[in-house]
Amino acid sequence: MSLRRRRDIWDVAIIGGGIAGLTAAWHATRRGMAPCLFEPQPGYGGQVATVNTIDDWPATGPVSGVELAASLAAGLSHEIVEMVNEPVSEVQPEGGLLRVSSASHSIRARKVIVASGARLRTLGVPGEEELRGKGVSQCAHCDGGFFRNQDVVVVGGGDAALQEALVLAEGCGSVTIVARSRLRARSAYVERAASKPNIRFVWDSTIDAVSGTEGVTGVRLRNIKTGATSELACSGVFPFVGVVPETSFLPAKVRRDANGRLLTDAELRSSLAGVFAVGAVRAGYGGDLVSASGEAALAIAVAASELAV
Repeated sequence: MSLRRRRDIWDVAIIGGGIAGLTAAWHATRRGMAPCLFEPQPGYGGQVATVNTIDDWPATGPVSGVELAASLAAGLSHEIVEMVNEPVSEVQPEGGLLRVSSASHSIRARKVIVASGARLRTLGVPGEEELRGKGVSQCAHCDGGFFRNQDVVVVGGGDAALQEALVLAEGCGSVTIVARSRLRARSAYVERAASKPNIRFVWDSTIDAVSGTEGVTGVRLRNIKTGATSELACSGVFPFVGVVPETSFLPAKVRRDANGRLLTDAELRSSLAGVFAVGAVRAGYGGDLVSASGEAALAIAVAASELAV
């Protein structure tokens, strides 16, 4: 099978240059498809590019997110895959095709793979935005070195929160994990965190405010069961309280779940004809890189079979 681009019509438009998007582009080229890949960041990999060591990817040795993304991107022929470093602003059906638009590009595609992932949710409390970059961060690998021997707070109880806490514990004086309920992280992360002498937990609590002027000096804690508040001194705050799926470019009629993730069938088709969803943007996503890659490969296989009919 050999599917090629005709004028401005591409076989598939892939939205997102994370691991799922890069995997989709890789499989598309090997099926003879002509893909156009949209990714707003000059680098590729999405959020995984901020991870120093990936522990849920089958590899012969340690690999960083940047290395993994770079190897996938390097495997793509830029003569076949058009790379557009702009965010997609709109996807709309048009004459049996799909119009995919960005600031300076507008293409028509037979199929669209939405692999746009999700952005980290913020706390939405006083002081957070004012102190972003001055002690408030959502990347321990990027900014952890600024807090060597200092006290920091990680907010959340999922995999991301525990992973970040473990990274920070290697250099920080203390790491306090603030969790409003029981931990949702996988047991391996919980056990490792529990074994670290400089990691402690504050249970049944949230953060009501981040304090400081030129930099973070502390947080105000609130116990969700008693309502009692207290102050905790710290130099850094790392919120990991869930994600918001990136789907604003899709029509409002496309079916989503209560959290805004795209609903799909068993073969990853969304409710908009010709549009597939894979990875963190999709309801039911397993949460690890292997799942994202597997979904990308399946979506391309289904799309290619439909195009070949």
